[in-house]
Amino acid sequence: ALHLINHFAVVLGIGHHLSLQSVLRQFYRQLIVEVALIGLFTAQILLGIALVFKRGRPSGGWAWAQVVSGLYLAFFLVQHLAAVILARSGGLDTNSYFAAAVVSRPPFVYYFAAYYGLAITALFMHVSAAFRFRVWPDPAKRWHFALPFLGALIGSLIVLGFMGQFSPFELPAPYLDYLNQFSAE
Repeated sequence: ALHLINHFAVVLGIGHHLSLQSVLRQFYRQLIVEVALIGLFTAQILLGIALVFKRGRPSGGWAWAQVVSGLYLAFFLVQHLAAVILARSGGLDTNSYFAAAVVSRPPFVYYFAAYYGLAITALFMHVSAAFRFRVWPDPAKRWHFALPFLGALIGSLIVLGFMGQFSPFELPAPYLDYLNQFSAE
């Protein structure tokens, strides 16, 4: 939740995102917290994939929504965590500019805009399906249907913010160099 709130701050400008990130990093950049988060995400991914295989083919729209969104989140988290760990091991600060770099220009934007937007939508869909199953077999509530659309809206706003659509900004040289190393290959 803190990570998404931090990312949403980019709609006010990258300066707001960087300021909030600086405050939040005092908590989540502590080694014990980072190790715990990576461990919890790993457990969540493995348990989720195990549940997909244990339960078999989903039946019904909500079950499909839960499985597909969960599998996308697993894919996203594995790729996202790997990219952050690799960038940080190479000395690159994975701050606001790291996220903005990959949606700043082609060809990266074609993949990463959808990648980030879908991840947030999938998160909201997954949570919505979980809440939906809590009231099963009663009918779904309107907000069960609305939550994924809210996620898509929030995801779109965050991506547009990192693209500089609300408040233009320049990428610092280390992030341009980071992109250029992939462009040259």
